[in-house]
This record gives sequence, C-alpha cells and structure tokens, in this order.
Amino acid sequence: MPQTNARSSQSFIAGISLATAITVLIVLVGVPAQADETSNRIAANRIAANRIAANRIAANKLAARKLSENRLEADSEAAKMLSTADGREVYSYIINCALPEGKEIDATIPGASDTAPPETLYTCANESCRFPGSLGLAEYWIDHRLDVKGQRWVTACLLARVNYFGVKVIISLRGVAPQLLVGRHEAERYSLEEGGFYGNIFSNPNKPLDWNACRGKDAAAGETGDLKLRVCTEPDPKDPTRTKCGFNYAGDCGSSASSATESKACNFFDSDGWYEGCLAGHAAGEGESAAKPYSEVITTYVKQ
Repeated sequence: MPQTNARSSQSFIAGISLATAITVLIVLVGVPAQADETSNRIAANRIAANRIAANRIAANKLAARKLSENRLEADSEAAKMLSTADGREVYSYIINCALPEGKEIDATIPGASDTAPPETLYTCANESCRFPGSLGLAEYWIDHRLDVKGQRWVTACLLARVNYFGVKVIISLRGVAPQLLVGRHEAERYSLEEGGFYGNIFSNPNKPLDWNACRGKDAAAGETGDLKLRVCTEPDPKDPTRTKCGFNYAGDCGSSASSATESKACNFFDSDGWYEGCLAGHAAGEGESAAKPYSEVITTYVKQ
C-alpha cells in the first residue's frame, strides 16, 4: 500500500475487546505517517454498543469555558450522561475521537468513583474527572455546534471500536480524514481488511440508530488471522439486515469473490486503504440517511 505524502497525516491503532454483551477494549496508538509504528499514545478502556445506544449526546458545544490552554470545562448539557458510569464511558470515547492529543475536557461529577487508565479511558479522583482527546476528528466541537460532517466522523470512530468477543484485538483505523491516513509500516502489519463503519448517532433520538457497517474483502473471504475475533461487519444469520453487533448491514463494501453478483455498498476505494461513498444498510429504512452515500467512513484492518 503506498505511503502517504504531501499530506499532514497520522495513523491510529485501536485495541478492542467485548465483555458481557458487546463490550469493547480500546488501545489507541498514534503513528506518524512517514515513520514506523510507535506507542506514543496508548489508552485502554471498555465500551459497549448498547451503552452507545443508551447515551446519545446532543451536538451542542462540548465546553462551557477554558480552564487553561489545553483544558476545558464540560458543558452543562453533558451532566446527565456524566452522572452514570456507562455514560462517562461513552463520553470518554466521544472526546477521545473528537479532540486531538493534548486537549481534554474536565468535569466535576458528584458521586463519580475514582478510576484511571488502563481500567478506564478517563481519570476521576475525588469527583474531579478528566477526559483526554486523541484522534482529533472534530476539534472545533469544543466551542461550536458539531455539524453533520463532524457527527458522522465521531460516529464512525465509535462504531469501528465495537467487537463481539471478550478478547483484545489490535486494529488499524483508516479514512479520508488526515488524522486517519497511515504509514507504510502500519499498512504492512495490519493488512487484513475487515470493513467499513459509518452513520450518525446524533440524529433524531426518536428514530432508530443510524449505525451501519459493510464487510471488507478479507472478512468476506473467510475468517483468518485476527478477523476470527472481529464480526461486527458480518451479517447476523438470524437477521441478515443486521450485523452480529446489531448495526445495519450494508453488504460487502466493495466487489469480492463471495459477492460477484451483488451490488457493493461503497462507490470508491482509495489506494491508501479506505472506502468512501457508502450506503446505509437495509435496516436503516427510508429517507435521506438511507439513500445518500456517506463520505465519513472508517475502514478497519487487522493483523494476519
């Protein structure tokens, strides 16, 4: 896979695990696009897909005020989500996806238990909690409403981290966003294409969740390598309109040997390893979200 140049880019590795129903353990590793894989950004925590569904946040600004150059106070509208451990877990991944490394959201949360990495992605001590950023897919959300494009990037970031099994798996996240472009070393180490994730969990809370996944060529070819532990892009045999993780199943992302006669979910595949122009799954129903292709897609890869 060609090495990215003429673009300021970074790559990210996420280690994921599911405990109980669909619980996810994440490890994010920042990798400069022109260098070998590094471990300058590692964080671990658990999240569940059903917790995402139960803790949908509004797209209003994240911060109420600036505490210092890189620390900001959480907006009061996040109080309800932050009042529970499940909500804080989801919030921590939202912040981790949206804000860049070095930025963090602080919140005083009555009753919050003390915790810190690797048990959680965030840190709480004496009811004072800090939620660090990492990927930086929507930094402007700090003091502006999150637009539809940002909503979709944050959604794709969250969905890409869900896994059905209770083991840790390292994945590579790729997409058209500069923050998700990868270097040669990462591309070579993580070469099995799992699939794409996209949608908008910020949409109307009274409607079904807009969360979608399409199956990559290597996942479609059969379970091999770490794909044996990643099934969120696989159709559920009990309901083929859904994936095994409950997302809307859009079919195969691109053309593959197993889907030669079927239409592909995505209109474009970049040589750097990501899909774009992907349609929502059949379970998404009717409307603009189901008919309009998504450009904000995160494609995941695992090791052989």
